[in-house]
Amino acid sequence: MFTIKKIFINITRNKARSLILAAFSFLTVFFAGIYFGNLEQNQNLLAALGEKLPVTAAVTNSTGDRLTGLDITEKRVELFRELGLKDYVITAESYGNIGFGPENTEQRASVHLTGINTVSSMAAWKPEFSLEQAQVESILSGEENPETMFTQDRENNTMPEQASDQNLANAMPNPAQANQDANPIGLCLLNESFVQERGLSWQAGDVLDINLYRALYDEFDGVSGFVEITSAELKVAGFYRTAPENALEAADLVCPLSWLAGQYREAGSGLLYSSAKGTVENPLALNVLKSKAEKAKFPQVDIQSVGGRPGNALVIDDLFFIRTASQLKSSIHLLKLFLAPLLLLVTGISALVSFFAMCHRKREIYLERCMGRERAAIAAELVGENVVLSLLGGGAALLFTEGTHGPVILAAFLGIRIVTTLAPAVRLAMENPMKIF
Repeated sequence: MFTIKKIFINITRNKARSLILAAFSFLTVFFAGIYFGNLEQNQNLLAALGEKLPVTAAVTNSTGDRLTGLDITEKRVELFRELGLKDYVITAESYGNIGFGPENTEQRASVHLTGINTVSSMAAWKPEFSLEQAQVESILSGEENPETMFTQDRENNTMPEQASDQNLANAMPNPAQANQDANPIGLCLLNESFVQERGLSWQAGDVLDINLYRALYDEFDGVSGFVEITSAELKVAGFYRTAPENALEAADLVCPLSWLAGQYREAGSGLLYSSAKGTVENPLALNVLKSKAEKAKFPQVDIQSVGGRPGNALVIDDLFFIRTASQLKSSIHLLKLFLAPLLLLVTGISALVSFFAMCHRKREIYLERCMGRERAAIAAELVGENVVLSLLGGGAALLFTEGTHGPVILAAFLGIRIVTTLAPAVRLAMENPMKIF
């Protein structure tokens, strides 16, 4: 108890010395906090870099100059899915003749349709839907069942542009009957411009029959003919509109990719997909992804090749990510490289500070020894003073530092101060007190 009381008496009695030791502790912990804060910040940035700078992988043609309008086989799409990406966006294009029935020629129209697996495939068109976004996503992902889908009340006889304001009523098809059909009814979204330009009276809930065709392309990538694939039925689930500047890009009709692929497969003809891309789940493991792509026999892009529509190569848009990640890794490596020298520097300075501070107290220590004070009590008193001052200065420094390493830094600094103070304190306490005379 006496030693603790004496510690605080000595601190308050020599204010200048105490202030210098506290300032030393404050500056050391403060700059150490900045150092470790930068290290932690760079590590966090590197860990979250994949979210800030997402790396995408996409199937392309052999020259790498085409990401859409491709002919990608089902086998190639299957290999692409096995790469372990996330947020897959896959599309396929087809053509059709659609209407209320073969006998009703006035309500039939040629249509360019696109099968997609997620609503994000339509992002470039900037569409506005007559349905809720969640319901659109459910439809296009193939999760929505046509038998449970709602349709407009026919008595309202509303136009497509009014569909968003209408309540939808239960649809009609019998589930038992639908299960017996070779080609089940699918859901679709219609482009309002397509419906209005052709003067069609189709509404949400209408069941339309469609003859699906595969386009044949000439050497100039123009449509030279069509091959009939199958006939099926589609129910109009809703409508979407696009801005005039996006009208040429938008398809006339959008349907779930799984439904379109199923129709082609049922007809014994594989669907050719027009685009396939995804996001790398762990960009820091790009080498693993590239190894998988190599095993899946995705060839590298060759600008000297023929190119064209066949989609068989893989492009990983990782250049900017790699540059940024390399810079962060270099910074982290450099900071870690200076960790050992920093520790030695702090230890050395702490030892010097403790040595010079105690040299000015030799006379005081010798007098206490002559008065019969025990060596252990004197050493404990000297170490205790430095610990209290280090705790005060270092604790104040933590208020100005960021990051989670603050308590660890303070604890490590206190350990260094105890070690570097204990040695000179013990040495002085063991010296012959008669040196004072």
